[in-house]
Amino acid sequence: MKALLLSLVMALAADVPLDNPSEEARAQALMRELRCVACENEPVSQSAAPIAEDMRARIREMVGEGSTDQQVRDWFESRYGEFVLFRPKGNDLSGMLLWLGPFLLLAFGALIGILTARRKQTVAQQIKSEDA
Repeated sequence: MKALLLSLVMALAADVPLDNPSEEARAQALMRELRCVACENEPVSQSAAPIAEDMRARIREMVGEGSTDQQVRDWFESRYGEFVLFRPKGNDLSGMLLWLGPFLLLAFGALIGILTARRKQTVAQQIKSEDA
């Protein structure tokens, strides 16, 4: 009975906003930056998963204790990996590929398009010269 009552109190207290409005605003901003580890592409602020509730409570706790935004991000990254960040750092090779990959693919596609157009133009000119 006590365990049930304690879990009910903890569940109700999980999403209690901070008293300081500026700290709550910081906590909300951090909740939008961090990914729920259970619901892959959903921020902690919008997820209804139990782990997201725990993550929101931890964010509020750390902000209330005076942790900086970077300290909060670093804590979650050390616990769950860089996956938890919606904006990965991009310091290593995989991060660089993540940020540069779309542009490289776009450039590669443009190169293929240009080469294909030139080849068709050359073939069309050859056909014209053979007909003449």
